[in-house]
Amino acid sequence: MSLLTALLTAATLGPPALAAPFTLTGADGRRWSLSSALGRERLLIVRNPSAAYLNTVRAQDTALQVRDLRVVALLPPDDARLNGPRTLMLTLLADPGGKVGAQYGPATLIGKDRGVKARYPAPPALNTVGALIDTMPMRQQERQERGR
Repeated sequence: MSLLTALLTAATLGPPALAAPFTLTGADGRRWSLSSALGRERLLIVRNPSAAYLNTVRAQDTALQVRDLRVVALLPPDDARLNGPRTLMLTLLADPGGKVGAQYGPATLIGKDRGVKARYPAPPALNTVGALIDTMPMRQQERQERGR
């Protein structure tokens, strides 16, 4: 997906919808709640991403940290990908019946303001998401304050 397509997708969302809260469990048995990250991090919620996509996310963990972007992968219970390597900005969660994933679609970007910024028809390239985030006023302010 090109940056232009991502921006147009974000622009056609209309007034920002707020993210629907959820709590799910990871392979380690720990519960993770969306509300624990809202307001502190940007979230890219991705339903059933491929192993290759997850490996790309892991490889770009530093870039995700710079943008305060957490990727939350919603996977079927007992899926082997739930036991994959962990990184700071990747959260792997079991989504029984795919109910939470159905609410968010293939991929949804949520801003620090808790608003839905973009919906994607497939897991988006992280550089596309990063470029969209870099256009957001809050991110521009962070860049000035942090120098990156």
